[in-house]
Amino acid sequence: MLGWFKWLGGRPQTSMSEDELALWRQALAAVPILQGLSDTEQTTLIGLGQQLLKRKTLTLIGVELSRRQQAVLALQAALPILHLGLDWYRGFHEIIIIPEPVTRRQEVQDEFGLVSEFEEENAGESWPQGPLVLAWSELQQDGDWDGFNLVIHELAHKLDMLGGEADGAPPLPGQMSSQLWQQAFQTAFDALCQQLDRDEVTDIDPYAAEHPAEFFAVSCECFFTDPLRLQQVYPAVYRQLSQFFSQDPAQRFPATRLLAGEGVVGARAINTDHPL
Repeated sequence: MLGWFKWLGGRPQTSMSEDELALWRQALAAVPILQGLSDTEQTTLIGLGQQLLKRKTLTLIGVELSRRQQAVLALQAALPILHLGLDWYRGFHEIIIIPEPVTRRQEVQDEFGLVSEFEEENAGESWPQGPLVLAWSELQQDGDWDGFNLVIHELAHKLDMLGGEADGAPPLPGQMSSQLWQQAFQTAFDALCQQLDRDEVTDIDPYAAEHPAEFFAVSCECFFTDPLRLQQVYPAVYRQLSQFFSQDPAQRFPATRLLAGEGVVGARAINTDHPL
């Protein structure tokens, strides 16, 4: 059954009721990767989350989301544009939530012309000028310092597509060098591919080696949800993303996790109390 839902929130901060503000504050407090933001950043993030839900149609297919769950989703979606602004999410108007990832049969042809088929499971999809599609079963696992975040990954593709074809090179703020960006990302992408060629275990999701666009999206996931790992493995990529987003998530990483040995190369946190 196809159901649809459009939330009419997004009122300015000054007109929010105490109950509504409390709901957004609770949603923000429930997401580990949103901790460590300044009071001003928290206020800005809540405003962006509200406007995101106001300007984008949220279409629910076979799932239901409470207002708190919508707020948690919107806040994570707004995190990358905290210092960029909502205009960076222009060009699409709908976010579609489905229950589970979609499995599609794909065909691939090798250099000898041989065609083979395989099944690929897609938890999220985005197209130029098209909607964002996200699987609810995967979204419920987002929000922790574990290196994975579906909504950030797919929205990174949207940022990438602002420059045309998704190629890992989004439009850069004026003060940034496209040459330094290209050098940092190409060097890291090549190193990852070489690791896989040697059958080595990679320090980030090996899916990043599929294409430069996927490397960018996976790097954005790591930047916001496992920053120390990305900073240690690909420091030049981390520096470029820090300039691009005007954020330094490594400074927000909780000291308690460092003491527990999490957030370092070779370790991964496991979230058993997901905010969604």
